[in-house]
Amino acid sequence: MRKIRWSFDVDIVGRCNLSCPSCPVGNMSGTPLQAGYMRPELLDQIVSKATSECHVTNFALYNWTEPFIHPYLPEMIRVVKTYGIGCDISTNLNLGKQIDAVVEANPDIIKISVSGFNQENYGITHRKGDIEVVKANMERLADAKKATKSTTRIIVIFHRYLRNQPEELEMRAYADSLGFDFTTYWAYLMPLEKNLAFLGHKDAVTEFNEEDRLLVNRLALPLSQAIDISRAAQVSECRLRDRQMAITSEGNVMLCVSVFDQSRYKLASFLDTPLEGLQAMKYDHKMCDTCMNEGLHVLMTYGDEKLEELALENVRTHNPNLNMEALYGDDRNTPAGLRALAKRALKIAGSLRGLVRTGS
Repeated sequence: MRKIRWSFDVDIVGRCNLSCPSCPVGNMSGTPLQAGYMRPELLDQIVSKATSECHVTNFALYNWTEPFIHPYLPEMIRVVKTYGIGCDISTNLNLGKQIDAVVEANPDIIKISVSGFNQENYGITHRKGDIEVVKANMERLADAKKATKSTTRIIVIFHRYLRNQPEELEMRAYADSLGFDFTTYWAYLMPLEKNLAFLGHKDAVTEFNEEDRLLVNRLALPLSQAIDISRAAQVSECRLRDRQMAITSEGNVMLCVSVFDQSRYKLASFLDTPLEGLQAMKYDHKMCDTCMNEGLHVLMTYGDEKLEELALENVRTHNPNLNMEALYGDDRNTPAGLRALAKRALKIAGSLRGLVRTGS
């Protein structure tokens, strides 16, 4: 275990302030999360055990939920930083009450999830969110970073859908004006349970409904073809199983960062179970086999550059008047250019896997 570089994804709260259609908080609202929030003392025990059992590189204080809801978020960041390991948060940034204190706590990275520059697009895919509030809070973040001389890296992550990309350049310019980094991320349907429902798989535990269908039609990465590509890749390893640990606000380990239903996929208490035992539970779980047989572990990690090529071709087909050169560079019209662009996009997406969620 010491040779593997581990990352931990910890939902420090049990809810989110948004209800995004691509996220289970929005599309599986009948499957509740645990209420409440994790105490700093419990997080300290979890980080202590993790660092004693394996080589930990990063604690992300989120998986499906919004960390800014936590009343002691700055203290939670400081708990992780005390151990000398990376600490990230990802946020929809519709909540601004703790911005100054969070920046002062100096997390390594703050990621801001957006899907538009104007409310018309943003409000569809970040449901219940207000992009003008987000932009105002982005300015507060920039001011706080300057005032505290914080070394926190702030990344604006623009989730690409089929029709929102004209606003990508506007958000890129806005982020740049604030001194923030900017990258993109092809949106897809989450969680794993919804993808199995889309396939009509016998192990599906939820339904694929009309709202899900509308969401899939908005994706730049066409889901059916993406799953075909992922399945054909025949990848026998899964980084989500082998190198990531998902923990709920109550300190329980989930089967994977990509599953949502705690009643079905909760494994055991992290504090009460050795890491080797938790890994054995993962390897023995039927859902891991189901996921890998369908290639969904490849889709969830953008594990094949053909996925990027597919998304780019789909965008070009459905947006004939889109300025592809401004968005993607001047080599996107050739197969070789698309492959080169896909490799660049794949590298970025791979570095962000497990760290980004559509709503947070």
